Amino acid sequence: MKKLIFFALSLVFLSVGAFAQNAAPVQSVPQKRVLAIIGDAWHCAAPIYNTIVKKFEAKGFACDVVMDNKVPFDRFSDYDIIVISRYAYDNFKQFEQHSFQKAHGKELVWISPKQENDLEEYVKAGGKIFLHHDGHSYYATDGGIYHLAKATHSGHPPMIPVTMRSTGIVPELTAGVEPFVVSDEEFRMELDETKTQVFLESVSEKNGRTAQGWTHSHGKGTVVVFVPGHDRYSLENPGVDKCLANIVEYLSK
Repeated sequence: MKKLIFFALSLVFLSVGAFAQNAAPVQSVPQKRVLAIIGDAWHCAAPIYNTIVKKFEAKGFACDVVMDNKVPFDRFSDYDIIVISRYAYDNFKQFEQHSFQKAHGKELVWISPKQENDLEEYVKAGGKIFLHHDGHSYYATDGGIYHLAKATHSGHPPMIPVTMRSTGIVPELTAGVEPFVVSDEEFRMELDETKTQVFLESVSEKNGRTAQGWTHSHGKGTVVVFVPGHDRYSLENPGVDKCLANIVEYLSK
Protein backbone atom coordinates (compact mmCIF):
# COMPACT_ATOMS: atom_id res chain seq x y z
CA MET A 1 0.00 0.00 0.00
CA LYS A 2 2.81 2.42 0.91
CA LYS A 3 4.53 1.71 -2.42
CA LEU A 4 1.30 2.46 -4.28
CA ILE A 5 0.85 5.81 -2.51
CA PHE A 6 4.50 6.74 -3.17
CA PHE A 7 4.08 5.87 -6.85
CA ALA A 8 0.92 8.01 -7.11
CA LEU A 9 2.60 11.00 -5.45
CA SER A 10 5.59 10.66 -7.79
CA LEU A 11 3.28 10.87 -10.79
CA VAL A 12 1.69 14.03 -9.39
CA PHE A 13 5.07 15.73 -8.82
CA LEU A 14 6.26 14.74 -12.28
CA SER A 15 3.08 16.13 -13.84
CA VAL A 16 3.44 19.43 -11.95
CA GLY A 17 7.09 19.69 -12.99
CA ALA A 18 6.27 19.07 -16.63
CA PHE A 19 3.51 21.71 -16.52
CA ALA A 20 5.89 24.23 -14.96
CA GLN A 21 8.47 23.61 -17.65
CA ASN A 22 5.95 24.01 -20.48
CA ALA A 23 4.08 26.98 -18.98
CA ALA A 24 4.67 30.40 -20.53
CA PRO A 25 7.09 32.54 -18.48
CA VAL A 26 5.47 35.20 -16.33
CA GLN A 27 6.02 38.65 -17.85
CA SER A 28 7.14 41.09 -15.17
CA VAL A 29 5.82 44.65 -15.46
CA PRO A 30 8.71 47.16 -15.48
CA GLN A 31 8.66 49.42 -12.43
CA LYS A 32 7.69 52.98 -13.27
CA ARG A 33 10.38 55.57 -12.60
CA VAL A 34 10.48 59.18 -11.41
CA LEU A 35 13.36 61.65 -11.69
CA ALA A 36 13.09 64.32 -8.98
CA ILE A 37 15.39 67.36 -9.32
CA ILE A 38 14.84 69.28 -6.09
CA GLY A 39 16.30 72.01 -3.90
CA ASP A 40 18.08 75.32 -4.40
CA ALA A 41 19.52 78.11 -2.27
CA TRP A 42 16.16 79.25 -0.90
CA HIS A 43 14.23 75.98 -0.89
CA CYS A 44 15.32 73.03 1.24
CA ALA A 45 15.20 69.66 -0.52
CA ALA A 46 14.18 67.59 2.50
CA PRO A 47 10.59 68.94 2.87
CA ILE A 48 10.09 68.62 -0.90
CA TYR A 49 11.24 65.01 -0.75
CA ASN A 50 9.02 64.24 2.24
CA THR A 51 5.85 65.75 0.79
CA ILE A 52 6.18 65.01 -2.95
CA VAL A 53 8.71 62.29 -3.73
CA LYS A 54 7.53 60.02 -0.92
CA LYS A 55 4.04 60.09 -2.41
CA PHE A 56 5.40 58.62 -5.64
CA GLU A 57 7.41 56.05 -3.69
CA ALA A 58 4.26 55.03 -1.81
CA LYS A 59 2.63 54.28 -5.16
CA GLY A 60 5.47 51.95 -6.12
CA PHE A 61 7.58 54.26 -8.28
CA ALA A 62 11.36 53.94 -8.27
CA CYS A 63 12.54 57.49 -7.60
CA ASP A 64 15.96 58.89 -8.48
CA VAL A 65 16.45 62.04 -6.43
CA VAL A 66 18.97 64.71 -7.50
CA MET A 67 19.82 67.40 -4.95
CA ASP A 68 23.01 68.61 -6.64
CA ASN A 69 24.12 69.06 -10.26
CA LYS A 70 24.45 65.37 -11.16
CA VAL A 71 21.39 65.40 -13.39
CA PRO A 72 21.10 62.52 -15.93
CA PHE A 73 20.48 64.86 -18.85
CA ASP A 74 21.10 62.09 -21.39
CA ARG A 75 18.56 59.73 -19.81
CA PHE A 76 15.30 61.68 -19.58
CA SER A 77 13.59 58.96 -21.62
CA ASP A 78 14.32 56.43 -18.85
CA TYR A 79 11.66 58.09 -16.69
CA ASP A 80 7.88 58.10 -16.75
CA ILE A 81 7.64 61.35 -14.77
CA ILE A 82 10.10 64.17 -14.09
CA VAL A 83 9.67 66.49 -11.10
CA ILE A 84 11.52 69.82 -10.99
CA SER A 85 11.37 71.92 -7.83
CA ARG A 86 14.33 74.20 -8.47
CA TYR A 87 14.81 77.60 -10.10
CA ALA A 88 17.28 78.30 -12.89
CA TYR A 89 20.18 79.85 -10.95
CA ASP A 90 23.02 77.44 -10.21
CA ASN A 91 23.45 78.29 -6.55
CA PHE A 92 25.14 74.97 -5.81
CA LYS A 93 28.20 75.89 -7.83
CA GLN A 94 28.19 79.40 -6.44
CA PHE A 95 28.11 78.08 -2.88
CA GLU A 96 30.95 75.69 -3.65
CA GLN A 97 33.02 78.67 -4.78
CA HIS A 98 31.97 80.72 -1.73
CA SER A 99 30.81 83.48 -4.04
CA PHE A 100 27.03 83.33 -3.71
CA GLN A 101 26.67 86.67 -1.92
CA LYS A 102 28.77 88.36 -4.59
CA ALA A 103 27.34 86.70 -7.69
CA HIS A 104 23.80 85.99 -6.40
CA GLY A 105 23.90 82.77 -8.37
CA LYS A 106 22.81 84.52 -11.54
CA GLU A 107 25.91 84.00 -13.67
CA LEU A 108 25.20 80.31 -14.23
CA VAL A 109 22.19 78.08 -14.63
CA TRP A 110 22.06 74.37 -13.82
CA ILE A 111 20.56 73.40 -17.19
CA SER A 112 21.76 74.48 -20.65
CA PRO A 113 19.51 75.64 -23.51
CA LYS A 114 20.08 72.31 -25.29
CA GLN A 115 19.18 70.36 -22.17
CA GLU A 116 16.01 72.42 -21.77
CA ASN A 117 15.13 71.59 -25.36
CA ASP A 118 15.79 67.90 -24.65
CA LEU A 119 13.42 68.13 -21.70
CA GLU A 120 10.75 69.68 -23.89
CA GLU A 121 11.23 66.93 -26.49
CA TYR A 122 10.87 64.33 -23.72
CA VAL A 123 7.43 65.74 -22.89
CA LYS A 124 6.41 66.12 -26.53
CA ALA A 125 7.15 62.42 -26.99
CA GLY A 126 4.77 61.47 -24.18
CA GLY A 127 6.63 62.20 -20.96
CA LYS A 128 5.04 63.81 -17.92
CA ILE A 129 6.53 66.72 -15.98
CA PHE A 130 5.61 68.33 -12.67
CA LEU A 131 7.04 71.80 -12.17
CA HIS A 132 6.65 72.58 -8.48
CA HIS A 133 6.83 76.04 -6.87
CA ASP A 134 9.86 77.73 -8.50
CA GLY A 135 10.39 74.93 -11.02
CA HIS A 136 9.45 77.39 -13.77
CA SER A 137 11.25 80.41 -12.28
CA TYR A 138 13.94 82.57 -13.91
CA TYR A 139 14.35 80.35 -16.96
CA ALA A 140 14.86 81.97 -20.39
CA THR A 141 11.63 83.02 -22.07
CA ASP A 142 12.70 81.34 -25.31
CA GLY A 143 13.69 78.06 -23.65
CA GLY A 144 12.18 74.63 -23.18
CA ILE A 145 11.02 75.05 -19.58
CA TYR A 146 9.21 78.29 -20.43
CA HIS A 147 7.53 76.53 -23.36
CA LEU A 148 6.45 73.73 -21.03
CA ALA A 149 5.20 75.97 -18.21
CA LYS A 150 3.74 78.69 -20.46
CA ALA A 151 4.89 81.11 -17.76
CA THR A 152 7.98 82.40 -16.00
CA HIS A 153 8.35 83.82 -12.50
CA SER A 154 9.45 87.45 -12.14
CA GLY A 155 9.37 87.88 -8.37
CA HIS A 156 6.80 87.95 -5.61
CA PRO A 157 5.59 90.24 -2.83
CA PRO A 158 6.29 89.28 0.80
CA MET A 159 4.66 86.09 2.03
CA ILE A 160 1.27 86.68 3.61
CA PRO A 161 -1.70 84.47 4.48
CA VAL A 162 -3.68 83.90 1.27
CA THR A 163 -6.83 81.97 0.50
CA MET A 164 -6.42 79.12 -1.98
CA ARG A 165 -9.47 77.85 -3.82
CA SER A 166 -10.36 75.49 -6.63
CA THR A 167 -11.54 76.91 -9.95
CA GLY A 168 -13.54 73.76 -10.70
CA ILE A 169 -11.44 73.09 -13.81
CA VAL A 170 -9.85 69.60 -14.00
CA PRO A 171 -11.69 68.75 -10.77
CA GLU A 172 -9.65 65.63 -10.01
CA LEU A 173 -6.70 67.88 -9.19
CA THR A 174 -8.59 69.60 -6.38
CA ALA A 175 -10.83 66.72 -5.30
CA GLY A 176 -11.49 66.91 -1.58
CA VAL A 177 -9.96 70.40 -1.32
CA GLU A 178 -12.08 73.10 0.28
CA PRO A 179 -10.89 76.74 0.29
CA PHE A 180 -7.99 77.02 2.72
CA VAL A 181 -5.60 79.64 4.05
CA VAL A 182 -1.83 79.26 3.87
CA SER A 183 1.11 81.64 4.18
CA ASP A 184 2.89 81.47 0.86
CA GLU A 185 4.18 83.44 -2.12
CA GLU A 186 1.95 84.95 -4.77
CA PHE A 187 4.18 84.79 -7.83
CA ARG A 188 4.26 87.62 -10.34
CA MET A 189 4.21 86.13 -13.83
CA GLU A 190 2.69 86.30 -17.25
CA LEU A 191 0.41 83.35 -17.93
CA ASP A 192 -1.96 83.10 -20.89
CA GLU A 193 -4.79 81.18 -19.24
CA THR A 194 -6.40 80.49 -22.64
CA LYS A 195 -3.52 78.09 -23.35
CA THR A 196 -3.78 76.05 -20.16
CA GLN A 197 -6.26 74.97 -17.48
CA VAL A 198 -5.95 76.78 -14.14
CA PHE A 199 -7.26 74.46 -11.43
CA LEU A 200 -6.15 76.41 -8.33
CA GLU A 201 -6.03 80.14 -7.62
CA SER A 202 -5.24 82.36 -4.66
CA VAL A 203 -6.88 85.57 -3.54
CA SER A 204 -5.75 88.13 -1.02
CA GLU A 205 -7.02 91.58 -0.12
CA LYS A 206 -3.56 93.03 -0.73
CA ASN A 207 -2.61 91.41 -4.05
CA GLY A 208 -5.81 90.22 -5.67
CA ARG A 209 -6.00 86.99 -7.67
CA THR A 210 -3.06 84.79 -8.73
CA ALA A 211 -3.01 81.49 -10.62
CA GLN A 212 -1.49 78.83 -8.35
CA GLY A 213 -1.91 75.59 -10.30
CA TRP A 214 -2.42 74.79 -13.98
CA THR A 215 -2.11 71.87 -16.39
CA HIS A 216 -2.13 71.19 -20.11
CA SER A 217 -0.93 68.80 -22.78
CA HIS A 218 2.32 69.47 -24.61
CA GLY A 219 2.69 67.32 -27.68
CA LYS A 220 1.84 63.81 -26.47
CA GLY A 221 2.86 64.60 -22.90
CA THR A 222 1.42 66.24 -19.79
CA VAL A 223 2.53 69.29 -17.81
CA VAL A 224 1.40 70.19 -14.29
CA VAL A 225 2.57 73.41 -12.59
CA PHE A 226 1.81 73.94 -8.89
CA VAL A 227 3.10 76.99 -7.03
CA PRO A 228 2.31 76.53 -3.30
CA GLY A 229 5.08 75.04 -1.20
CA HIS A 230 7.77 77.62 -0.49
CA ASP A 231 8.73 76.03 2.81
CA ARG A 232 7.99 73.10 5.09
CA TYR A 233 5.03 74.81 6.74
CA SER A 234 3.33 75.50 3.42
CA LEU A 235 4.08 72.02 2.06
CA GLU A 236 2.62 70.41 5.19
CA ASN A 237 -0.56 72.51 5.08
CA PRO A 238 -3.43 69.98 4.73
CA GLY A 239 -4.88 71.76 1.69
CA VAL A 240 -1.51 71.88 -0.11
CA ASP A 241 -0.77 68.29 0.85
CA LYS A 242 -4.10 67.11 -0.57
CA CYS A 243 -3.46 68.96 -3.83
CA LEU A 244 -0.04 67.31 -4.07
CA ALA A 245 -1.59 63.89 -3.48
CA ASN A 246 -4.08 64.60 -6.27
CA ILE A 247 -1.29 65.66 -8.63
CA VAL A 248 0.68 62.48 -7.93
CA GLU A 249 -2.45 60.41 -8.60
CA TYR A 250 -3.19 62.37 -11.78
CA LEU A 251 0.31 61.89 -13.19
CA SER A 252 0.47 58.24 -12.15
CA LYS A 253 -2.36 57.21 -14.48
